[in-house]
Amino acid sequence: MIAIDLDSPVPLEDQLCKAIRAAIARQDVAAGDSLPSVRQLAADLGIHWNTVARAYRRLADEGLLIVRRGRGVSVKPMPEITDSDSAASARIAETVREAIADARLSGMSLQAFQKLVLGEIDAWEGDAL
Repeated sequence: MIAIDLDSPVPLEDQLCKAIRAAIARQDVAAGDSLPSVRQLAADLGIHWNTVARAYRRLADEGLLIVRRGRGVSVKPMPEITDSDSAASARIAETVREAIADARLSGMSLQAFQKLVLGEIDAWEGDAL
């Protein structure tokens, strides 16, 4: 479920958060499912337990996980975002604008960016089957 690159310049905590977010989004782990204990996941990945604890806390602060001291960590049910949910829509729109800016600064045309995004959506849907 979770893979990290010990040689990557990206901090381990960031990699771990990204991997868990993706697993939740793809429903590899469903609402209510338990995640490995901090110490178990740290041992499995060969990293310090405090790195896992920080990642779990960050994801709990983001509303993705429920952390209960002594009882473990579980995935929090995801709310459905409606068109009327302006805060969530605004947050997602900002992320999209940042991605467009990154693409443009890398020299990518808007058409190429659009093709890339649509390809990723198709791949995501293919993974979900």
